[in-house]
This record gives sequence, structure tokens and C-alpha cells, in this order.
Amino acid sequence: MKESYWGKYWRRRVSRRRVLAGGATIAAGSAAILAGCGDDDDDDGGSAQPAATQAAQEQQAAAEEEATEAAQAAAEETTADEPEEQVSEAEDRSRYGGTLNYSYPAYPTGFDPSITITFPQGLATSYSQMMAFSITEDQFYPDAAQSWEQVDQETLVFNLRPGVRFNPDASDGREVNSEDWYISLRRYPDSRANRGSNVNELFFSFMDESQGATFDTPDDLTLTINQNKAFASNLRAFAAASLVVVSPERLAAEESGDLGQLSGINAGTGPYMFDNVGETRITLKRNPNYFEHPEQIAGTRFNVDMPYIDAMDHVLITDGAARQARFLAGDADYWGPVSKIDADTWGGQPNVEILTGPAIDDGGIMIQLAAAKWTPYPELSRALSMAMDWDGYIDVILSGEGRRSAPVSPTAFPKYALSQEEIREYQVYDPQGARQLWEANNGPEIFPELDTTVAAWAADISNVQFIGQSFEDSLGVQVNYNPLELATYIASANGPTGTKDWHFFIAGNNAVSTMPDWNALVAYTPDGYGAIWGGNWYKGVNISDPWVNPENPNYAENGGSEAGEAVRAALEITHPYARELQDYADRQAATTDDDERADILKELQRRIFTRYCCTFPLPTQTTKYVAVGSRLKGLPVPPDGDQTASFGMWRAHNIWLEG
Repeated sequence: MKESYWGKYWRRRVSRRRVLAGGATIAAGSAAILAGCGDDDDDDGGSAQPAATQAAQEQQAAAEEEATEAAQAAAEETTADEPEEQVSEAEDRSRYGGTLNYSYPAYPTGFDPSITITFPQGLATSYSQMMAFSITEDQFYPDAAQSWEQVDQETLVFNLRPGVRFNPDASDGREVNSEDWYISLRRYPDSRANRGSNVNELFFSFMDESQGATFDTPDDLTLTINQNKAFASNLRAFAAASLVVVSPERLAAEESGDLGQLSGINAGTGPYMFDNVGETRITLKRNPNYFEHPEQIAGTRFNVDMPYIDAMDHVLITDGAARQARFLAGDADYWGPVSKIDADTWGGQPNVEILTGPAIDDGGIMIQLAAAKWTPYPELSRALSMAMDWDGYIDVILSGEGRRSAPVSPTAFPKYALSQEEIREYQVYDPQGARQLWEANNGPEIFPELDTTVAAWAADISNVQFIGQSFEDSLGVQVNYNPLELATYIASANGPTGTKDWHFFIAGNNAVSTMPDWNALVAYTPDGYGAIWGGNWYKGVNISDPWVNPENPNYAENGGSEAGEAVRAALEITHPYARELQDYADRQAATTDDDERADILKELQRRIFTRYCCTFPLPTQTTKYVAVGSRLKGLPVPPDGDQTASFGMWRAHNIWLEG
């Protein structure tokens, strides 16, 4: 990509007419919020490559492997000598104390862990999960469960840890039992169906009672889940932040029912409990009832008793620039992932430290198309893919440090992923061909303008603007940007398929990098976000939202009794493309043979790439940069450190504040 491309873009002003009203300034920016090891990818094509191309690819692969090994070696060097030191430090308590300061970009949309995904900083610390998982070490660490056993493909048994107690405000601080876990876990399908939950079905569908799962609680410390289907990633789902135990007494008191909605404030067993929940600040303090863990072993990040840090203070700052200024001034202890440009700029400042490691959540950012708008016009969605400057995105947005991505991350799961060469065959940048295809299929008449939505709380939306500029330059279509605050942003993304107020949407999924089913594939499959974002409806999964598109005669129309009959009829069928995707997804999830699973996942990705609807994975960084305050110490380097879904920030007890 030539430098003049981006220079030309920045010289163009975005007029008021092109920024739709959204209650915030467009300068506030955008953010992605919406969650196997091996060597390099095997080439499946079998055809010989030109020597220069092959040599370049081998050189790039060797460089990436060397960088990954160096980061992992650094992580091992950081943690190898820590356990003995941590035990001695825990005895003299020299690392204990202090309040971690953090600036949160928007008020949480709720605190019920079966519903919300917008406040992991609070929920991951005030609730307990069965276990934690280290990506770096590829190992589980027991938390609320002290052990577990997959008896067969559909029977999972947890041996719960004795002495786990609710905080003093929940259930009178009593000890947790297996019945509490049963009540908590069976809520997730109900919350999804009846309370607008954003916790994805992938995490709990395998234990959904309405689909045939059952639970047994033979004693207070044993929980048996008789799954309705095999799910190879079930343990990794339990290591993520969402599946937690809640107080049934608190639940009953607030909603008079065992499946009701609870506030989520001080209903858990985690190391912290809420101290104050205000409109501009949310604070947490130590939970005095927090349970003890066994003596530390090499590599674990649990302390025996409590986390080193005493309290957490989350200040709500919705202005992206103000939030950034607060962090750079040293008034916040953690920022999170940043671009290479920001890492280079911020790294030299006295209050900031930049942690680096291999980026393995590289399938999590994508271009989503509103399916009801695009499905009737497959050639136009194909033209959109051809209009995207894929390599230019790497050069400009990722500062040259990037790779092509796919529905399964090439970095996190190389054995299951497509090669870079094969991905390039599907992601072809051809602006002239795109314009011809667009005009030949009446694109200017069908889509005279394209609307997109951006988040109003982040400091930078250059990635969205680059994509919009690619579409404008290649297709001659005008792109409008609509900035929204958090709750409206999520509602706009997750609204019914036929009611999307955007044509394309730059989405992310909270990056559960530990699961190939979630890493990016969840954005495509009907049992994941494919049903809400991409509109891949599947019988029994998105039953309240069949495709509704008045312009498409193949789908039900709005209004009238005949339309009602058509909708009911639609619920009895399965869209062929959705059925195909779900079949592949179910097969890969049910197999325990790694080679067989890899074959299924690769074929599934090829089918997704050749449909051009309704999700395009964006290129992503090869190196992850994470900005932390200079007084925050002990945080693991990426890929663990920034992951709520693994054993990183908000889950690791052995981080501390210096001074």
C-alpha cells in the first residue's frame, strides 16, 4: 500500500452530514467488545509454490515462530522462580495492600453474570469459576472445583472444593454446595431465552436441560453434568469468566424464583465484593469469606489466601480522550491492548509499561454484514470483499505487523487453521473488479449509501474509517458513521436480524482464545453470534428471530395473520446454509480426534469463505501490546496477561502494586 493512500484519507474531512446523530462525538472512537498447539499451517493445496514465494513464507513463519518461542521463554523465565518467592512474600505480606485504579469506558449494562458481558472487571473478581486456564502453560488450575473428570464424552463430574463460602452479603456467608452450582448453571439458557442475555449459547448449550441435559448432586461436593451432546471444549468453557456460582437466596429474594434475574451485586464467592456502586464510580473490597487454595505449585497464579491487592476503584469515564489522559498521567494502573503505534508512543512515558507477547486472539475482529440486507444479493457482498484493501489494512492499521485471519485463528490453533496462502486466495483485493461487479448487479441503486456503527467511548476509530474508505474508493459508495454509547451499541449489534440499522459492523467477541469454537468461529455459526450478527438462523436456536426481510420474497413478511402463519412455518424449517454450518460445527465439537477435528474445521472455513455472507475476518496483529501502569507488577505477558478467559488480569492473584 502506498503512503499516499492513508494520507489522502486523513486529508478528507468527515462532514456533519456523514456523521449520523448518536449522542457522542465521532472522535470518541470504536472498540471491539462483543468472546490445539502445533507448528505452522500445513498447506492443503498440494500445488508447488514459486521459489521466492515459498522462501518468503518460510522466512516469515520462522520469524513468527522465533518471536513466539522468545515470548514464551520470557513468560517461563518470569514465572519459573516466582512460586517460592511468592510464598515467602505472602508470609511477610510485603506485597499486600493498595487500591488498583482503573478507568472504565461506560456504565455496565448489568451485573447478572448469566446476562451481561460488559463488566468482566467486576464480575470476574466478585464471582468464582470452577477453574482457571493458562494459555502459556496449556494447563488448568483448580479454583472452586478441586478436581474434575470427563467420565465419557457426555458425562462431566466436578469435585467441589470444601470451604468455598458466599460473601457476607449473600446467603449469610454460608458454604457453597453442589445444588448451588446446579441452580446457577441451569439459569443460563433461561436468561438467554427470556432476559436478553449476551452470554453466548456456546458456553452452556451442552448442559441445557430443555435440550436433554440433566444434573446430579449426589452429595454437597459432587456435581455431575449429563450433557445433551459431546462438546470437546466444555472444560475450557468452565475456565472462562461467565460460568459462575451465584447465591440462590439472593436470587429468590430479588425475583421470587430460582431462574429469575438478580442484580449480581454481592451474590458471589470471589476474592472481592462490591463496596459501592455509583453512577460515576464502582469500587470493590476484599471478601473476608474468600476461600483458601492449596499451597502454591510452580506456575500457578493463585495465592494461598487472598490476592495481593486490597481493593479496586473503577472510575467511569465515557470520553475516550479523557480516559486515555488519565492513564498516561499515572492515575490508572491498567489500560489493556493497544496498537503498535500507541505502544511505541506510550512506552517512553514514565507512568507506562508495555508488555508484549504473541497475539493469539487474532480471529476476533471482523466485518459483519446485516444478513437481511445482503443475503438476497450475494454478488454485492462478494464485491464488498473485493473492495477491501486487506494488505493495506496490515500496512496502515497494524503498522506492518499483521497477518490474514480466518474463522479459526491461525496463531492460536495452527493445526485447525487455514494457511496464509489459502486465506489470500479468498481475500482478494481487486477494486476495479469490485466496481464492475457492484455496478453490474445494481449496487448503486440497492445500496446508494452504507451505514456503520462505531462505539462512542474509545479514542480511535481509524480501523473502521479505513474500511469505510476502502469501500468508498473501490465502489464509489458513501459510508456514514453512527457513534453510539455502550448500551445502544450492543442493542444495535444484537437486534433482530431484520431490524439492523447498519449495513456493516466491525465486531469483536471478547476473545476466548482458549477455545477454537469461540475464538472467531462463534461469529459464524448459528449456535453462536452467527444467528444474531450474521443472521444464520437455525431451528431451535434463534427461535424468536426468523429472518424477516420485506424485500425478500423467500422470507416472512411483517404484519397480518398470513405473516404470522408464515413466521410459524419458518420456525419449522432450517435455512440450508445455516444447517450446513451448524452440522460442521457440531461434528468438530463432538470429536476427540485432533486430526479429524482439524479436517472438519478446515472444510468448514472454506465453505464460509466461499459464501461471502455474512462475516469477513479482518487481518490482525502478530504481536500483542498491552499497556499497564508502571506501579502494576507481576502481570503475566500476553497471551495470558490480558485475557479474562484465561489466567490473566482480573483473575491472577499474584499481581501487586509497587510503592
